[in-house]
Amino acid sequence: MNINVSKMRIAQANECLSVNELVKKSGLGRSTVSKIINGSSNPSMKSLGLIAKALNIEVVELLVEE
Repeated sequence: MNINVSKMRIAQANECLSVNELVKKSGLGRSTVSKIINGSSNPSMKSLGLIAKALNIEVVELLVEE
């Protein structure tokens, strides 16, 4: 599963969320969120779902079509 990090960053900007705010809204750890946003970690579907919910978008919007 590949994540479109650019779309995630755009959604984060659209919601005007800092990393700390995204951490609070998603319930994930700061390190986990930072790694996902930076593209250095491949998140589980559960983590991706929590981030998508915090960003008010659907999970499929974060996936790269192969």
